[in-house]
Amino acid sequence: MHRRDGISSDPDSRTQGQESVQDDRCDQWALWRQDDNGLKFLVCIRKTRQEAEEEQKALERHHHKQLYFVEPFVR
Repeated sequence: MHRRDGISSDPDSRTQGQESVQDDRCDQWALWRQDDNGLKFLVCIRKTRQEAEEEQKALERHHHKQLYFVEPFVR
């Protein structure tokens, strides 16, 4: 399902079409949060995947119910 802003609320669709983006070719990484209603929100953009994953781990330590995930940031 897509919202008006074009962002899918389906967690499995977040990586569709992005398999071709390789780690070494990506210059920015996005950390996203998905809430209990399936809505997806951009949390931050980091230069490296490692930095984005560190932010993700820090947020997950708060034990919120939301899902956090990292993916290549595509403009």
